[in-house]
Amino acid sequence: MKSIEEFRNTLKDIADLAFSNAINSLNVNHNSLNNPKLFDKEFQNEFVSKVHEGFKKAQEKLIVEVLYYQNLLQERNISLKEFRRQKNKSDSENTEIEIKVIKQRISNLSHIADSIAWQMIGGEIHIARRLFNSSYSQKFLASSNIQHAIKVAEEINKSPLNFALISDLTHFVQIGDLLIKQSNLVGLMELKEGKVNEQINLFFEELRLKKQPINEEILKNRFDENVLKQALRMNRQKERTEKIIEIINTDKGIDPTTNEPIVIKTPNIKTEGYHLALNKLYKDLSSNLYSYEVIEHCLHIGMYQNEGRSMAPFVIKHLLEKETENFILIDWLTITNNVSQPLFLKPFPPEFIIEVLTGKVKIIMGLNLDKLIGLFNSLGLKTRWVNQKEANKMLKGMPRQEEIFIINKKRIMFTIPSLEIETFLSGGILSKIFYDNILPSNIARTFLTLKYDDFNS
Repeated sequence: MKSIEEFRNTLKDIADLAFSNAINSLNVNHNSLNNPKLFDKEFQNEFVSKVHEGFKKAQEKLIVEVLYYQNLLQERNISLKEFRRQKNKSDSENTEIEIKVIKQRISNLSHIADSIAWQMIGGEIHIARRLFNSSYSQKFLASSNIQHAIKVAEEINKSPLNFALISDLTHFVQIGDLLIKQSNLVGLMELKEGKVNEQINLFFEELRLKKQPINEEILKNRFDENVLKQALRMNRQKERTEKIIEIINTDKGIDPTTNEPIVIKTPNIKTEGYHLALNKLYKDLSSNLYSYEVIEHCLHIGMYQNEGRSMAPFVIKHLLEKETENFILIDWLTITNNVSQPLFLKPFPPEFIIEVLTGKVKIIMGLNLDKLIGLFNSLGLKTRWVNQKEANKMLKGMPRQEEIFIINKKRIMFTIPSLEIETFLSGGILSKIFYDNILPSNIARTFLTLKYDDFNS
């Protein structure tokens, strides 16, 4: 396996291509990018071409690296089974450590692909979450139709203004085989090989040209029982993909999960984050072993490097334990397996992000939930703890209960004023605080300013 320094250099090379190619190639001042309207059409096209050029080169390297580590992972998994069969404890433990490192390296590579995808969808979290199936599973490129995907992507990528990203390289794009950016539009493409799939697709196209709807009855009349199952599956994928593409490009449509109409509205208040605090912590770390900050009296953040890393698992945990039993502690590296704004979009230089991804810098966050409730209440958002007995009564028949956050057999509930109903705090809200770096107070104010129409669009 490659050394940690070799891997850091590889990550940096790929990240430079993915996120700095246009700036470096055209010698553009970073600050001028904040006002792209100053660019004429010719320069805009040249800039986009260079961005896509970097994406394409980065993707080529990502494919090579992900295949290498996935093959290595399969080899180590086979070795681990054999060591366990032999009851070889020492080699089993060493192999388990290797497997953990390999999985994290694959996650780091996927995080670069996620960052590319994030830029393609304009950083819209509601789109990212609709591209995710709510269940993460390892996607092995060698066992997928990767060569076909590469071939089709290369054909699309011949145009400098187009870019096709292979979905299996990412963590969160689980709909479609390719995520495609053409002009200002984003699309998804399903790639199906084989004679049966070709027949089904030709029939779908025939119906489209005749402007006939596709339904189970029509498919039953055309295909036998074996092919019918595949046709129905492909049609479900097709319908889901079309719904998501419409939402991506128009901010409205039919939600593929609920089948309810949806309109994505601009929040009633500006989203405020604590990115400046993160940047200050990073700068403080340049001359210290660690830096530490508490955001709005409830969110603790610590950055640790070199010998200071040994403190990372204990310091914030110890501080929170003295305050309350109701707290959450996370290693920020878990962001690589979360659907949220990727690290490469944070206010840090790429070199620092590489250090975080490869463990040279540890970032730990802790949230005091009692103080979070106090903050929400102080702002006017009525919030309280709900015990298991009360929750059981309220949850009866409620869908998607798995999204509700639970700690110490309790849940947090707050009242949305515009609806005059209570709702539970979800893992998605906590994700916004930890991974999207939105101020807890901004979360509260957003709910306070929601209007009835926001729920009935």
